[in-house]
Amino acid sequence: MLKKYLPAQILLHWLVLAIVALQYLLHEPISESFEKRLEGVEGATSGLVALHIFGGTLILVLMMVRLLLRLSNELPAYPKENAPLQKLLSQIVHWSFYGLLFLLPLTGAVAWFRLSEEAGDLHEALRVGLLLLIALHVGAALSHEYLQRIPLLKRMWWG
Repeated sequence: MLKKYLPAQILLHWLVLAIVALQYLLHEPISESFEKRLEGVEGATSGLVALHIFGGTLILVLMMVRLLLRLSNELPAYPKENAPLQKLLSQIVHWSFYGLLFLLPLTGAVAWFRLSEEAGDLHEALRVGLLLLIALHVGAALSHEYLQRIPLLKRMWWG
C-alpha cells in the first residue's frame, strides 16, 4: 500500500501553495506602494498591500507548522526505483522550499517595515528563485508520475 503524507501535511502543502499564488497576484500593488514609500509619499498603502503582508505572515506561520510536522513525523519512503542522485536532488529541492518560504516573508517584512531597499531587492531575487523552484518541483513530480511511472502524486493528495 502506498504510504501518504499526513492529512495535515497535505492540507498545509496545498494551502501554502494557494497563498503563495495569491502573493504573486498581489505583487504589483505592494511593489508600487513600496516604491512610493521609498520616495516619501504618505498614505501609499491599500487593502491589497495589507492582504499581501497578512499572506506573508500566514505563510511564515504555516511553514513553521509544516517544519514541525516534517521533523516529528516519518515521511513516506522515497521510491526504490530512483537513483541516489535523484533522492539527493529531491531533498535539496524540498529543503530549499523551506528556506525560501521562511526567507521570503522575513525579507519582505524587513523591506516593508524598515524601508530597506536592499531587503526589497533580496526579496525580489528570492521571489524569482521560488518560481524556478516551483517549476522544477512540478516538472519532477510530473516526470516521476508520467515518464517514470512512479505514482508519487497520490502521496500528496486526498482520497
